[in-house]
Amino acid sequence: MLWRFGLQHASNIDKLLDKEDLTLEEVLSEPDLLQEVREQNPKVLTYLVLPHNLKQMVEYIATEEFFKFSKMASTSCEVLCSNSMAFAETLVASYAARDFAESDDDEEEEEEEDEDDDEEYSANIKRGQISSTDSEGGSGPRQHLLELLWGIMRLPSGQVDALQATYFSRVMCSVLQRKPYETLDFVRAQGDAVPLFLAHLGVSAIVDLLLKVISLEELENGPGIIAWLSEYRLIPMLVDRLGPGCDPETHSLAAQVLLDIIAISQCNNPTQPTIGANALIEELKSEATVTRLANYMLDREAPHATSTLINCVYIFIELIRRNYSDTTTAAEDSPISPDTREESPDQSSHGGSTPRMPNVDLSDMMRVLAERTGDLVALLKDPRSATAPVPTTQGMREPLGFERLRICELFAELLHCSNMPRLNQPISVSSPLMEASPVSHRDSPTVAAAAASEGCVTPRGGGSDIAEAEYAFADGTASVYSDVALVVSEPSDHDSSNTPVGQLLKWNLIEHGVLPTCVDLFFRFSLNNFLHSVVYDIMHQVLNLPLSLECNVALIVVAFRDVRITSRIAQACANNDEVSRQPRGIRLGYMGHLTGIGEEVARLLELSGAAL
Repeated sequence: MLWRFGLQHASNIDKLLDKEDLTLEEVLSEPDLLQEVREQNPKVLTYLVLPHNLKQMVEYIATEEFFKFSKMASTSCEVLCSNSMAFAETLVASYAARDFAESDDDEEEEEEEDEDDDEEYSANIKRGQISSTDSEGGSGPRQHLLELLWGIMRLPSGQVDALQATYFSRVMCSVLQRKPYETLDFVRAQGDAVPLFLAHLGVSAIVDLLLKVISLEELENGPGIIAWLSEYRLIPMLVDRLGPGCDPETHSLAAQVLLDIIAISQCNNPTQPTIGANALIEELKSEATVTRLANYMLDREAPHATSTLINCVYIFIELIRRNYSDTTTAAEDSPISPDTREESPDQSSHGGSTPRMPNVDLSDMMRVLAERTGDLVALLKDPRSATAPVPTTQGMREPLGFERLRICELFAELLHCSNMPRLNQPISVSSPLMEASPVSHRDSPTVAAAAASEGCVTPRGGGSDIAEAEYAFADGTASVYSDVALVVSEPSDHDSSNTPVGQLLKWNLIEHGVLPTCVDLFFRFSLNNFLHSVVYDIMHQVLNLPLSLECNVALIVVAFRDVRITSRIAQACANNDEVSRQPRGIRLGYMGHLTGIGEEVARLLELSGAAL
C-alpha cells in the first residue's frame, strides 16, 4: 500500500522520452526500460517501434563489432523478444513489403521515408492499431531488418560468437512464435539456409533455431517445412558429417541434431508437441541411409570409425525406443505366466499405458543391421579402440571401451525390437513351429516328427548331451530336459529373403554367437556395471521369449548349450565366495546382475519345463 502515500518508485523514462535530441542509447540504458516494455507502456512502444530505432536495435545484435555494443545488444534482444506483437509484426512486414533483394534507396529518400513512417507509427500506436498492414505501408529500412539479422548466419563457420548467436536465435524464435508463416517464408527464401544451419552445428543456439523451425510443422495447416528440408537434403547432409573421415566432435554434433529430430518427430509425452512420422524420419531409417551408416561405422581402415560407430548406435537405439511397443502376443505366448512375469528396469522404458505416436516401420533398418551382425561380433572380439590396461581400484585392468559397450546395447535393443508383431509377420509359408501355438514337445511327440519331415535337425550335441553337460549337477532340474527333444533348424537353413525380419535377426544372433560373446564379456569385465546391466537385459529377454517361434526356442537352447549359463553361474558364485573370504575381500561386481539372471533361469525351469 506504499503507493497510497506516494512512496512508490517513479520511472524516469516518460520524462526521458520528452527530451529533445533523445538517442536510442539513452533509452536502452534506462534501468526501467524492460519493465515498461513488459507493461505495454504506449509511449515507450511508440518510440521503440519507430523504423530507425528498430533498425538500430537489430544492428546492435548483428554488428561485427558485437563486443563493443554487447550491453546495447542484450537490452535490444530483450525488447525485441518481449510480449509486444508490434516488434514481430514490424520485423516480418519489413520482409513482406517488397523483395529484400532490391537495392537500398539513396540516403535522402530513406531519411524522408523515415520521417513519414515515424509519424504514421506514432499515430497507429496511440490508436492501438499496429498491424502487419500498417507495417507494409512504408518502405525504407524496415524492408531489410530480417535480412540484416540473418547476416549472422552468413558469418564464416567458427567465427560466430556464442552470445551473439544466442541473441539472434532468441529474436528469430520469438518472431517464429508470433508470425510463423511469414517468418518461414523468409527462411525458405534463403536458398542456402540448410547449408548455413549445418555450417554452424557447433553453435547450440543456431541448432535450437533449426529445431524450432522443424517443430513448426505441427501447426494446423503445416507450412511444408519438412518437405522443404527434405528437398534440400538435410538428412543426407547430416549423415555426411557422420562419415569416419570427419572428426569426433563433428560426429557428436551431427548425431545430436538427428537425435533431436527424432525426439521432435516422435515425442512419447502427450503433453509435449510432436510432428509425428515424417519424410525426415522415413529418410533416416531407410535402407539406403542405414546401409550407408553401417558401412561408415564398420570401416576398419578409417581414422575415426570408432567415433562414427558410437554415435550411429545412439541414433539406431533412439529410433527403436521411440517406435517400440510391447506385444500382447508375446505376453500371451510367453512361457512365464502373466501373474509371475516381472519386467526389468530396462524393459519398463519400452512399455506403459501412455498414449504413443503411431510406430514407424523399422524393418529396413533391422534387416540391414541383422545382415551386419557378424561384423559387429568381430568388433566385440577384436575392438579397434585401445585396450591397453588402465589403473583401477583393483589394479591394472583392461578397459571395455565405449565401442564394445555400445555394440552390446545395440544388440539388446535389436532383440527388443525383433519381438514387435509388425516385424514377425510371415513373408512366405513358414515352418509349422513358427505358426503353431505353444506346445509341449514332451506331450506332443508328433510335433518333432512333423518338424523332422520339414528338414529340421536336433541341436548340435543332441538333447541328451545338453542334459549331461548342463544339468547333471542341478538336483531336480536335470530331468526337465533329459527327455526333451528340442527340434530347431540350423540358422543357415533360413532364407533371409523369406524370413520375417524379427526372426531373421534372432537366427543371425544364433549363427554369429552373440549371446556367448556378450556373456563372456560380462564375466571378463567384472567391474563394469553398465555392461552387466545390458547383458542382464539380453538374458532376461531370451529367458522370457515365447516358445511359439522356432528361433525363440533356438535362442533359449543357446543360452544353456553354448553359453553354459547354469554352470557359469555356479562357478561365479564359487569364485565370489573365495574372493570374499580373503582379507579385505569384496564381492565381485557382477554378482547382483548374475543373481537376477539366476532367478530368470530358475523361473524358466520351474514354470516352463512342460512346454520345453
